Amino acid sequence: MTRLQQIAIRWLPPVLVPKAWGSPFESANLSNRRGLVPGYAPTDARLELTPGVRSELVRKSRYLHKNSGFVRELVANMAIYSTGDGIRVQAQSPDPEWNRAAEAYFALWSARCEITRRFSFEECQALVCRGMDIDGEYFVHKTRDGEGEPRIQLIESHRIGDQFGSRDTIDGVGLDTWGAPIFYRALEDSGKSRDLPSTSVLHIHEPEWAGGVRSHPTIQHSINHVLDEIELLALEKHAVKDNADISRVLKTARGELDDNGDFVVGAAATSNDPSDPITLQRIVGGKLVALKPDESIESFQSNRPSPTFTGFLEHLRRDSALGVIPFEFAADSSKIGGAGVRLIVAKADRRFSFRQMILERRLIKPVWTYVIGDAISRGLLPPIEGWWKISSVPPKRVTVDAGREAQQNRADVEMGLKTLSDHFQELGADFGEEIERRASDAKLILETAAKHGVPVEMLWKPSGNPSSQPPIVSPR
Repeated sequence: MTRLQQIAIRWLPPVLVPKAWGSPFESANLSNRRGLVPGYAPTDARLELTPGVRSELVRKSRYLHKNSGFVRELVANMAIYSTGDGIRVQAQSPDPEWNRAAEAYFALWSARCEITRRFSFEECQALVCRGMDIDGEYFVHKTRDGEGEPRIQLIESHRIGDQFGSRDTIDGVGLDTWGAPIFYRALEDSGKSRDLPSTSVLHIHEPEWAGGVRSHPTIQHSINHVLDEIELLALEKHAVKDNADISRVLKTARGELDDNGDFVVGAAATSNDPSDPITLQRIVGGKLVALKPDESIESFQSNRPSPTFTGFLEHLRRDSALGVIPFEFAADSSKIGGAGVRLIVAKADRRFSFRQMILERRLIKPVWTYVIGDAISRGLLPPIEGWWKISSVPPKRVTVDAGREAQQNRADVEMGLKTLSDHFQELGADFGEEIERRASDAKLILETAAKHGVPVEMLWKPSGNPSSQPPIVSPR
């Protein structure tokens, strides 16, 4: 036990003395060589992430997203590779005809699905994905417009809260006895609040604990690092500018200049003196400088920014990227190669897949149920068993070996190790649409060959021909 612990145990009340002191776990003991870890005894996350703490984290996170290119790149990469041009929905009911009709209806609704009619459903996915990293969460309200059509309303995190701090909510979320959300308190521009039932609000976030109600920004752990980087870069840039303004340095033995030298402080030397540097410059050209025996002039060379400083900034950025996406994927991949590149891309792909799963479970599937269920209730679509079942088609997966993986995929499909639906899903394409297009193209090729009386092989000769020659379709 350290001397500091002995003094604390002797003078502090027994209630205030941590029970872990004197433990065989060294990390639980107090040390005068380390700072005290902030925080009290472990408790629920909702008590640690108070409204004031969460609001301050969101304020700083939004500032960094506006002013840090590195943070913007982290957030943009997560949104681009997770949502791309939109996560598409495929109906999975037993009736293929109904599936196509429902998908067409949902695609038509998605064009202007937001209540202000400014954003499509694909754009809403990107906005929600960005908000999850900047604010830590996003809220989507399932509502209707003036004509009674189903719409969604995007609600940013600062719009959900309780400005008066009433005890019937926890940071704007009303809970029942079991801790399930009952309502969300939305703050309006007029200063009033409106309670939205939890059945009509989608709380989209990546949960990190079971005892939490709200969520903090994904980049909260890197806020201080990025703020320090911005300040250090600002100071270093000023220093580089000051150094760039100095071109030469005159050194003297006495460290001072007088009026007798060529570097005069007062009036300039007269041009009648033939040895005057200005007169000589006019004769021989160039620039001449006359120095005394105890003087020397040297060019000034700046060593800022130093390689040590740039390496320090890289460490800050690398630590900031941990927990979001790999640093090499977001900023600089020049120092890795071969297997390292594949590992980084694989880790980033896993991270994007997890974000896609969150968006599918918390946003896409509930919105599909809301829109298609409304269409069935109004008679626009017939009711059918399993109408709520869907699958999502994410954008094309990120890869570093497109040619090698494409060749392996073809081999897996030919050997039956992978289905065509899985193959097209990895490419971000719809299996049903691709099969329809292939059938339509094949039919056109057969009809064109029969029309002009040429062999089919002259128009199309795939490597995987079927064992039997397909029948020639006569032109209509």
